Amino acid sequence: MNIYMKAIPLVMIGCLFMASCSSDWDDHYDESSITLANGSEVTIFNGSVTDYIKSASDLTKVNELFNRNDIFAETRSDGQYTFIVCADDLYDESKINDEATFAEQSVANMSINPSKLVDGWNINMRSGKSVWVYDGGKRLDDCNIIKAVKADNGYVYYVDGMLPVRQSAYELLMSLGDEYSRFKELVTNYNYEYFDRENSLPIGVTDDGRVIYDSVKVTKNTLMDRYDSDGTPTWNMRSESYTTTMFIPNNTLIDKAINSAMDSIPLWLNRQATDDDRAKFEEWIVKACFSDKRLEVADVSSSAPDFKCVEGYQESIDETSDLTTYKNLEGAWWRPSVQTVDTSNPVTLSNGMAYYCTNLKIPNHVVIYRVKSRFYELWNNMTASQQSQYFRWENWVDPMVINDCQGQFDLIASGSTTTTNAQWPSIFYHELCAIPSEEAMAEGLPCSVEYDGLTWNEDEQKIYECHLPAGEYYLRMGFKHSLLYSLSIAFNDTWLVEDMNMHATGSNYHFDRGAASAVPHYGEEFGIAYPEGFDVDYWQKQNEKAIAYDTDGYTVGVVTLPHSGNFRIRVTSNDMASIYKAALDSGTVLNRDKNNVNQLMMYHWCLRPTHNNY
Repeated sequence: MNIYMKAIPLVMIGCLFMASCSSDWDDHYDESSITLANGSEVTIFNGSVTDYIKSASDLTKVNELFNRNDIFAETRSDGQYTFIVCADDLYDESKINDEATFAEQSVANMSINPSKLVDGWNINMRSGKSVWVYDGGKRLDDCNIIKAVKADNGYVYYVDGMLPVRQSAYELLMSLGDEYSRFKELVTNYNYEYFDRENSLPIGVTDDGRVIYDSVKVTKNTLMDRYDSDGTPTWNMRSESYTTTMFIPNNTLIDKAINSAMDSIPLWLNRQATDDDRAKFEEWIVKACFSDKRLEVADVSSSAPDFKCVEGYQESIDETSDLTTYKNLEGAWWRPSVQTVDTSNPVTLSNGMAYYCTNLKIPNHVVIYRVKSRFYELWNNMTASQQSQYFRWENWVDPMVINDCQGQFDLIASGSTTTTNAQWPSIFYHELCAIPSEEAMAEGLPCSVEYDGLTWNEDEQKIYECHLPAGEYYLRMGFKHSLLYSLSIAFNDTWLVEDMNMHATGSNYHFDRGAASAVPHYGEEFGIAYPEGFDVDYWQKQNEKAIAYDTDGYTVGVVTLPHSGNFRIRVTSNDMASIYKAALDSGTVLNRDKNNVNQLMMYHWCLRPTHNNY
């Protein structure tokens, strides 16, 4: 037997509180002043809600319906209720698909006075589904409120039509036809059932002493179920207790979006697309197609602003160790001007809304996790001609790679006898260095180098020119700790920093560590960005130094690539030549080694698309 875990949303907490206190509220409520949102007065009836319905000459059909389905049998005189009914002249039995569900959809186990009927409020009915309030409290779902009666233990609201019984988001998902089979499959691939010992009843003991349970199986979705940091459920797509907006792409849109993203990888990342890439794109589609908010047409129209889809903590259960942990996940970004939907045919759900997609795209910032390049790898693998073509030096001379400016980083679990890590290779801290020319030192000239965006493909042993899509990126760079001069850095022709004192800020730009200050990056608002797929929480338990493994480095600035293609980065020092000469004049021996912090020492650059790069 499957049970779906439910939690009570805030609106329902308010409802339950109101139900428990409604008799006290009525003691203080001025019945003579009760009016509906349309201005009409509420009729006062001295008796229970059931007494009213049974005695009302215009509710004979509803009365018969409620009697046939035992609604009154579950309605106590000491309880509090709200009934939504349709008078006999508007009652249309042909609109009822399931009589028992329709009857339960007509009653809520709480008393709701007209002042509580406000836009965006949902009433949880006995059926387990919700009825939503619209038009400033004048409408319940598709029906206008035309009359209200206050009884001793609740309210009876007359509406001008048959109250629809809506599908929930999950019911709609599971009912989708073959045209949407890919979407349904992608979502349900993350469903699994597990034995819920806490809620299962012991019914016996085997001969060898093992307990036999009347097993309760709980369905969860490992990707999409959300919790708070303590493990309290905050949202899932199956329960009608949670608000959901679902975007529904058909098979053609899904395949087109994934194929387009896969085709972009060789151009943008200079490698072949893999099955892991496809799995990432499929996962993004699922995460992006659900919101935990009720989004109206204006919220999803092509002119609406970007928004995050459902986010929160994801549960991870290690059934071997019986350990449950929770990890915070950022919601996928939805851009209505790109991810377009059919706003002319929205689907109203019992717990939210659904929209059929007319276009679907994997965002650039999902296709490109980051592009990172270490200068020593480029320089060491270039011919002399390539070095002259791609690095254009002015007043810096004798460029060379100095090895081991810091000891290599081997990501090995503490206490392990293993010396290598096949998944996460050792990081080396070799640097591309240069010194000012004699002329620059004599005349105090600025020194600079401009280089093109290049990457090194280790597997192919090949250098590639970058070709990235237009858009916004974080530019991050690394040098060496506490260099004694200042640097200015430009992306294409835009200066990002000018005359930055590297001695004062050098701990931020220490190789690719970037750990001295909070660093904004895609993934979290503040923190340090890691390689794709790297679980820093796991590895920090294995090795406390894992926090510094192969990070993006410190942010120089947010840059915009106006057109797809390559880019240029310029690094300039206006004072190095003078500082270098002063050190030499003082008798300081400046060797070309890792200790010479008077020389230029460059480690890497990294571009990571922001979520605006769509």
